[in-house]
Amino acid sequence: MFKTTSLMLILIMLGSSGIILAAGDRDNNGVPDDEVFSDPGTFEGESNRDETIIFPTSSDTWDLKYYPYWWNYDDTVFGTYTISTDNVDHAEITILLTTNSLVSGGYCDIDFRIDGNTMGSFQILPEDGLGPINESFDFTAISAGTHQLRYFATNTVAPGCGSIVWNVTGSNSVVFSGGSSLDDSTWGMIKSAF
Repeated sequence: MFKTTSLMLILIMLGSSGIILAAGDRDNNGVPDDEVFSDPGTFEGESNRDETIIFPTSSDTWDLKYYPYWWNYDDTVFGTYTISTDNVDHAEITILLTTNSLVSGGYCDIDFRIDGNTMGSFQILPEDGLGPINESFDFTAISAGTHQLRYFATNTVAPGCGSIVWNVTGSNSVVFSGGSSLDDSTWGMIKSAF
């Protein structure tokens, strides 16, 4: 009985002192209560991997048959921008309109192009309203530098089915992602094997 009681007492003492040590020495450096606690902050994207370009705006080149209305094949807007992120391979676009008079059967097919190469295509429909219209594209990586960004209409809206007018006040954007990542490394090659 004595041995069991003594053993339980020892375990209780060790357990309670362990709790005290753990509470007083959270970084396990042997100095109790020396930890400095700080606000960990919040995640706001990866600045080395994400870059936002405001495009298009009124400063870009608008080549429309009936400015500001988009409804003809080859209506386009383009501008030259510097992208500082290297190995960009993803873009998320946001478009706002000031007018969407498209009706049933009316739609605008639009290409998003970089340096003349189509990176993705999307459609603006009557139900999109004034937006935001959000699209996302993956493509072969491009290097940092100066690039021409372009939206290009690839259809003509059927007669009587309406048109759209883009917002040109700086509300449209392209968020580019790329740069080095774990998937560009040996870890990426290991993951691809499974």
